[in-house]
Amino acid sequence: MPWTKDLADSMGADENALKLLIGQLFGYPVMLLHRQFFKHSSTTMQHIYFASTGLATGYWFLGAEVLHNVACILGTYLILATIGGSMLSVIISFLYNFLYLLIGYWYTEMDGYLICWTMPGCVLCLRLIGLTWDCYDGERANKEGEKVLSKDQQKAALKERPSVLEMLSHSFFLGGYLIGPQFCMKRYREYTSPGYLDTIPSTPVIYTIQRFCLGMLYLVLLQVGLAYFPSDWPDTPAYYDASLIMKLVLLPIWVRVCLYKYLSLWLLGEGVCVLSGLSYNGTNAEGKPDWTGCKNLNLTRLETASRFGHIIEAFNINTNHWSASYIYKRLKFMNNRYISQGATLAFLAIWHGYHVGYFITFFNEFMVINFEKTWMALLERSEWMEHPGAAVVVKVLGWLYVFMTLPHCFIPFSLLTSTRFIASYQSTYFIFYIFFITLPLTLRVIKPWMRLKPKVKKEE
Repeated sequence: MPWTKDLADSMGADENALKLLIGQLFGYPVMLLHRQFFKHSSTTMQHIYFASTGLATGYWFLGAEVLHNVACILGTYLILATIGGSMLSVIISFLYNFLYLLIGYWYTEMDGYLICWTMPGCVLCLRLIGLTWDCYDGERANKEGEKVLSKDQQKAALKERPSVLEMLSHSFFLGGYLIGPQFCMKRYREYTSPGYLDTIPSTPVIYTIQRFCLGMLYLVLLQVGLAYFPSDWPDTPAYYDASLIMKLVLLPIWVRVCLYKYLSLWLLGEGVCVLSGLSYNGTNAEGKPDWTGCKNLNLTRLETASRFGHIIEAFNINTNHWSASYIYKRLKFMNNRYISQGATLAFLAIWHGYHVGYFITFFNEFMVINFEKTWMALLERSEWMEHPGAAVVVKVLGWLYVFMTLPHCFIPFSLLTSTRFIASYQSTYFIFYIFFITLPLTLRVIKPWMRLKPKVKKEE
């Protein structure tokens, strides 16, 4: 629409990015109207409301391209309606939704980021694949009992296949349609039951305002930061002209600016889910309402991370939980943690797109996480840790380690193409990879000085 282009131009922003933001903000009035007029309505009426408002927003944002999202939903419905609850349905649904997304990437992917139907499409891909798994788990529970399912599977298993209206409502619910988070159909069914909001002991308004304000704060920080550190800064003349020391000092600031894009949108999306009531997670240990059911970020953990494992725990929480539940743990039969971890990261890489930068980023993650496991296992056995100040020293040094190395992991994700991120790495003399390649030798030198205790055998 012309007014969005004029507004985007005046702000120096991309029109599609602005429309994505407005579409996400539209979720707030939609949820307020639902609480005011539809919370006591029948489940069918609530599904119609959420499906129509989400579909209308999708059409405003994407135009006719929203039909790609509809096609994925209808295709999955047909799979579930005909062979749902079987392993064959899981395989076909996985292939249908994943290949649909990959074909979409093939026709739309460019050297940079393009905001189009594949953005909500990648969120929808996971949701529909997960839904098919949930129907399969529900069928297993019907035949063999709940005991055959894990705790995670019991929380999401569907003993009744969803209707097409339920699937449209679940998929186009504005709290999770455009940018996530993921939430299972079983939870959504409970939420859309008449009078469900009356069972929640208090109002979510205060927590909604907190998440909204945090989202807007990060959005402002993003706009300020982009003026100095655009997303492609590690492949600009200003970067290449800087000294090595200056690059190493400024790269951690650059990566924080890049992350603000995700933090702001996820916080605003979480605020929609909180306001809707979907994120209600019972009461906490203090007996107060817990509104973190759709939480996608742990900001305290993220900003104070002293290990890359903390980053994974705190960033894009729901997608990581989905990957663990529907890929990593489903590969348990292979009895090899490295294969399960590698397969999960490979799936996430191609789920983002074809660019080699995605694969290098997740390879970096695999490398640093497995190094950390080795290092932390040694620290736990070291007599160093018995010193009163050891924990503080490890925390500070760990934070510096994450702060300085995180941008090097993220460079391929931002620059995408090999010619760009290799040139960027070359300008720092590949210091990131030299550090990790030489770590085995470094650990061999350090180990005799760590005063390691004997390994304790784990009980069967």
